[in-house]
Order: sequence, then C-alpha cells, then structure tokens
Amino acid sequence: MGADAAVVIDDEALRGAEALTTARVLAAAIARDQFDLVIAGTESTDGYSGIVPQQIAELLGMPALTYARKVTVADGAATIEQQSSGGYNEVTSQLPAVITVTAGAVEPRYPTFTGIMAAKSKPIDQPTAADLGVTDLSRSQTITSVQAVEGRQAGNIVTDDGEGHVHIVAVLEEAKVI
Repeated sequence: MGADAAVVIDDEALRGAEALTTARVLAAAIARDQFDLVIAGTESTDGYSGIVPQQIAELLGMPALTYARKVTVADGAATIEQQSSGGYNEVTSQLPAVITVTAGAVEPRYPTFTGIMAAKSKPIDQPTAADLGVTDLSRSQTITSVQAVEGRQAGNIVTDDGEGHVHIVAVLEEAKVI
C-alpha cells in the first residue's frame, strides 16, 4: 500500500537457490535504485534461515538492525527497539540500513477498493537474475537432514504454602544471581 512501483523476481533459474544466492539477487535488485531503508521480515517461510537480510546488508556494505519491534527514523538515522529475551535493546544506526522487523512491529493495513484500483496502474519490473548481473547461481549448500528440536522439559512446580519465597531464593542462589 502506497508503493510507487514494484519489483518481482520470479526466475526459474532461482528455484531451489540457497540463502546466499537469494541475498545476492535481492541485493543486486535493491542496489539499482537509491534508498534509505530496506525493511525485511526476520525469516522467510520457505527456508527459515533468518540470514538473508543480514547477507543483503553485508553485500550492500551497510548495517543490519535486526529483530525490531519498533522503528523510528529521524535526522538521517534509524533507531529500533531490538527484541531480546530480556526485553529490548535500543539500537541506532545512520542510514542507509537494513532492518528486520518482528511480527509485532507493524499493524496490518487493509487495502481499500480505491487503493487496489490505483495499484493496477503502478509499474512492475520483472527482472531475471541475469538481468541483475547475477550469473553464478551455484547450489553450494544442501540440506542433509532435518530433525525435530527436543521439547522443553517441564519446570519445577512449587506449591506455595507460605514458604515459596525460600524456594525462589534458593533457585536464585544456585544460579548465582544473588
């Protein structure tokens, strides 16, 4: 919604391409135009590698700000709240940059009929990998196996009979937190 143009790369030569080849093709497409910010999801639904945006940033020679749950752009810089296991980190970088966003970073907007009709008149470029100058499409990575991750073990359940705090202190001491 609100885009002036689109680029769709649907090249049969890229079927089965690994993450690095995907990043090289996307970086070549991005580099054709001037930009301030490249915004990507944290992972794709095909390979789940989670590394393509970082590879794009490396190929374009710019910083990657990852796992953004909130993004602010002002005065030629981007600041994100980077989601972490303990909350979030605040990370700032000069533009241009690549940012990956988590699902909670955006609120979906739904197109209106007027917007759908306007989109039909927008230009859509459909280059191939060769058009972008990427001719080495070697398949250097292979998946040798896929295994399920072990499920988490159940934690300790403590019934608080008025002495639950004693157990909490003992666990914290064992973890050398206190």
